[in-house]
Amino acid sequence: MSRDMARFVVLGPVGAWCGPTEVKLGGPQQRVVMAVLLLRRPFPVSAEDLVAAVWGERPPPSAVNQLRIYVHRLRRALEEGAPSSEPLIESVGSGYRLRIADGSLDLAVFQEKVSAAQRVRRTDAVRGGELLREALALWQGGALAGLPGAWAQAQRVRLEQVRLDALESAYRAGLDAGAQHDITAEVSQVVAEHPLDERFREVLMLALYRSGRQAAALEVYAQTRTLLAEELGIEPGPELRRLHERILRADATLPASAAGEAPYTGGENPGASAERPGAGGESLSASGKGPAAAVRARSGPMAGRALVVPAQLPYDLPVFSVRRRELAELADVAEAGRQGGTGTVLCVVAGSAGVGKTAFAVHAAHSLARDYPDGQIHLDLHGFDAHESPVPPRRALRSVLEAFGVPVDRLPDDVDARAALYQSLLAGRRVLLLLDNARDSRQVRRLLPSSPGSMTIVTSRDQLSGLVVRDGAHHLRLEALSAAEAHGLLVRRLGAACVDADPAATALIVGRTAGLPLALALVAARAATRRVTSLRAIAAELREAPGTLDALSSADSSLDVRSVFSWSYEALSPGAARLYRLSSLTPSPGCSATALAALAGLPVPRTRTLLDELTAAHLVDEPAPGRFVSHDLLREYAAGLLAAHEGADDPAAAFRRMLAHYLGTAYTAARTLWVNLPPLELHPGAAGAPVADVTDPERALVWFAAESESLPHLVERAGAAEGCERQTWQLAWSMMDHLQREGRWDEQIATQRTALDAASRAGDRVGRAHALRNLARACAQAGHLDEAHGHLVDALEVFEELGDLVGQARSHGNLALVLTRRGEHTAALPHVHRAVEQFRAAGDRVGQANALNNLGWTYADTGAFPEALRYCREALDLLRDAGDRVAEAATWDSLGYVHHRLGDHTRALDCYRRALDLDRQLGDDYNAAETLTHVGETRLAMGDAEGAGEAWNTALSVFHGLDPEAADRVRELLAGLPAGAAGAEAASGPAGAAVASGAGALLDAQGV
Repeated sequence: MSRDMARFVVLGPVGAWCGPTEVKLGGPQQRVVMAVLLLRRPFPVSAEDLVAAVWGERPPPSAVNQLRIYVHRLRRALEEGAPSSEPLIESVGSGYRLRIADGSLDLAVFQEKVSAAQRVRRTDAVRGGELLREALALWQGGALAGLPGAWAQAQRVRLEQVRLDALESAYRAGLDAGAQHDITAEVSQVVAEHPLDERFREVLMLALYRSGRQAAALEVYAQTRTLLAEELGIEPGPELRRLHERILRADATLPASAAGEAPYTGGENPGASAERPGAGGESLSASGKGPAAAVRARSGPMAGRALVVPAQLPYDLPVFSVRRRELAELADVAEAGRQGGTGTVLCVVAGSAGVGKTAFAVHAAHSLARDYPDGQIHLDLHGFDAHESPVPPRRALRSVLEAFGVPVDRLPDDVDARAALYQSLLAGRRVLLLLDNARDSRQVRRLLPSSPGSMTIVTSRDQLSGLVVRDGAHHLRLEALSAAEAHGLLVRRLGAACVDADPAATALIVGRTAGLPLALALVAARAATRRVTSLRAIAAELREAPGTLDALSSADSSLDVRSVFSWSYEALSPGAARLYRLSSLTPSPGCSATALAALAGLPVPRTRTLLDELTAAHLVDEPAPGRFVSHDLLREYAAGLLAAHEGADDPAAAFRRMLAHYLGTAYTAARTLWVNLPPLELHPGAAGAPVADVTDPERALVWFAAESESLPHLVERAGAAEGCERQTWQLAWSMMDHLQREGRWDEQIATQRTALDAASRAGDRVGRAHALRNLARACAQAGHLDEAHGHLVDALEVFEELGDLVGQARSHGNLALVLTRRGEHTAALPHVHRAVEQFRAAGDRVGQANALNNLGWTYADTGAFPEALRYCREALDLLRDAGDRVAEAATWDSLGYVHHRLGDHTRALDCYRRALDLDRQLGDDYNAAETLTHVGETRLAMGDAEGAGEAWNTALSVFHGLDPEAADRVRELLAGLPAGAAGAEAASGPAGAAVASGAGALLDAQGV
C-alpha cells in the first residue's frame, strides 16, 4: 500500500483505507496488533509487547507463532491496496514497526489540531475553537471500539480522557468567543453523560451565568453538591466552590474571563505567559525558558503557598558518549508527547544488571530538563537493592510532595488522599520524573502524573510490561555495548593513547566484559588509579583470574559486578532461580524453551512461565521469539551459583537430560529431511525427552539452522562427559547430513573424530562403525581421499562383523565414490554393484535406488552411456513412490549429465530443471549449485557462453562460502570463457536467492 494513499482510523473502530477502499484487517485480535502498531508509531514494538497486548498476562504457548501469522496477514492486506517499494510493517529485531506517512492517522491529525488550537487560542479564540471542533469531529464513536482485552480497554480510557480534555478546551474557547448561548445545551448533555466530572459542571455554570441565568447556574451547583455527597461523600472541589461564591456575589469581573484556566493539553508551556489570571485571581509565575523560583499552588493544602521547583537530577557523567540511537529515540518520544498532548509521556528503560540504565536515564533527563521548567524529580525506588527494601508508594509520594515544598503537617495519611494531592499539584505543570530502579509496575503507578505535559522515565531490571500494556509506556531496552562502543567508552575514560597502546589487550578486555558498562567502568577505574600507560596488565589479570567476575570485584558492593547481579537473582522465585543456575549448562549461542525444559526436568508450559520471570528480570534475554540466551558474564555468574548449589542441583543429570532433547530432536529432524537414513536404536534417555516439533521438513530445516552453532559444541562436550559415549556418536550421526548440506567439512571431521573416540572408548562397535563411515565421508568431501579410503575399509570390516547389510552397502557406495574421485572408475564399479545387491537383500528400496543412481553415474564416467541411462531410470522408478526427494534430485542430475554426454542438450537441461526444482524445495543450496555447474557446461556446449557464465557465477555465489575447492573449480571454468561472457562474480548476497533466481533465469527463459 502506498503511504500517500493510506488512511488509518483509531478514533472509533480500528480501520484502514486505501483511497476509497477499506482494507480488511481481519478479526479482533489481529486488529489489536494493528492498533498497537498505530498507537506506538513510529517506534518499533517488541513481539513481547504485542503478545501482552493481544493475550494479556497469560498468553497461550503458540502466541508468538500466532503473532507472526497476524503480522503476515496484515502485511498482505495492506499491500493488496496498492503496490509499495517497501512494506508498511517492517521487522525490527524481534518486533515490528509501522511506517506510515504524516497525517495518515486520525489520532495524529487530532493531536496536531489540538496543539494548533492551543497556540492560537489566546490571540484568536474563534479560530482556536474551530480547530478544536475540527479535531473532535474526527471521533467516530469510542476509540478502538470493539477491540477485546485489557490493553485495548486501558487505551480507550486514556484516549477518552484526551477527548474530554479537548472537549473542555473547545467549550472554554466558545466562552472566550462569547458563544455561551450556543454551547449551553451541548454542555448539559455532556454533564448528563459524565455527572461526576466537575469541570463540565463548572463550564455549564459559567455559560448559564454569562447568558443571564444566575439562578440556573446556582441550581447546577446545588445539584452537584447533592450528587457528590450521595455518591462519594465529598464536597465539590475548590474550583467549583470558588466559582459558586463569585456567582453568588455577582462578581463584576466574572463575565470578562473564565473562572478557571484552559486545561493544558500538551501544546505550549502553560507558564509561557509571564502573568496569567488564575482561578482565584492570584498570579501564576513561571518562566517558559527555565525553572521558576517558585509557583503558587492553586488549591488543596498548599493553596496560596509558594511551591519549590525541585532540580534533583543526579550528577551526569561527563564521559557519557554512547547510546546515541537510544538517546535519540527517547528524545523523539518526549517530543511526540509534547506535540501530541495526549497525556503524560512515560518511558520504561529496561535491561540487565550493569547495562547502564541509570547512567543513561540520568544523561537523557539532563538533556531533556529544559523542556520541563516546573521541576525535575529523581527518586531511587530501591527495587533491586541488597541493603534497602523497595520504597512503597506511600513513602515515594511523601518524598515527591516534600520536594515541592509541601509541609509534613499538611501531608494526608491515607495513600489515596496523598496520591490525589500529588495529582492536583502536578496538574497543568511540566515536570520531569526519573523513577530509578523500580521493582514492578505497582510500585510506580501511583507516581505517574495524570495530566498532560509531564514526562516520566522509569528504569528497571524488570520489563514492567504492565506499564506498557495498561499505561501505554514506551519500552526502551538497553543492550550490551558493541565492541566499537565499548572501545569508545574506554577511550573517553582513559584516553586513546592508553587504550590503543596494546590493541590485543584492549580487545581481550572488551570481550571479557561482554559489553557491560559497569564492568568496563571497573576496568577503567582500576587502570586510572594505577596510572597505567596501556591495558596489558589489566588484561593479564582478567586472563589469569579464576573467572572474569573475580577480576571485576570491588570493595563497593554497589559497583561489584557479582553483587549487582545478585540483587536480581535474589529477587527470583525458587523455581526461576534453579532454572537460571542450570542455564549455565546450555550452549552459548542460546537454546529453546523446550531444551531448557529438558534441562530442568520440567514441563514446557511451566518452563515458559519461569522464563517469563527470568526475561523480565533481564537475567536471560530472548533476542528472537522462543530463543533464550545470556551474555557471558551472566553465564559465568550462573555457573558459580550452580557450583555452590551442587547439593540441590545435579549438573551432570541436567546436562544428560538436555543432551537427550538435542539427540531426539536432531535424529527426528534428520530422518524427516533425509528419509533414506536408516533407523537407529537411540539411547534410552532420548525416548522420553521433550523434543521440538520437527516432523515437517520446513520446521526441521529451521531447527537445524537455529541450532547450527550449538550442535558441534554439544558433541564436543558430550564426548568429554563420562557416560555420554552413545549419545555422542548418535548426535554426531544425526547432524552429519546437515553439516554436509552446508559444506562444513572441517566441523564434520572434528565432530566425527569425537564420535569415533567416544564409541571406541565405550567399546560400542555399532557406534564405531557409523563414526568411521561418517568420518570417511567428511574426509572425502574435504579432499583427504587416502584417509577416507582407510576409514571406509575399517568401517566395512566392522559392519561385516555385525552382519549389517545396509551398513556394508553404504560403505561400498562410499568406497566407490572415493575411487571415482581418484579417477579409478573401473575399480569403483564392483563396489557399486555390491552396494546394489546388499541394499536389495536388505529390502531397502531407497538405498537400492541411490546405489543404482551411483551405478549409472559411474558407468557414465567409463563412457558406457546406455548402461548409465538404464540404471538411472531404474533408480527413478524405485524412487517414484519412496518420497526421497534428495535422492530423486540427485538422480535427475545424473540423467542430465548422461544426456549431456550423449549430446542431447535439450533433454539434459530438462533433467537439470527437475533436479533444481527439488533442490529449491529442500533448501539444498549446495547440491543446487552442483547442478548449476552442470547447467553451465551444457549451455557452453550449446554455444551459449553468456548462459554458461550466468550459471557458473550463480554456483560460485554458493560455493564461495561453503566449499573453497568447488569455488576454485568454478572460477577455472569461468576463466576459460570468451572475454565478456563470464560477467562479474556473484559471490555476495544470499546464496539461496542466487540459486533460485539463477536457476529460473537459466532454465525457464529457454522454454525447456
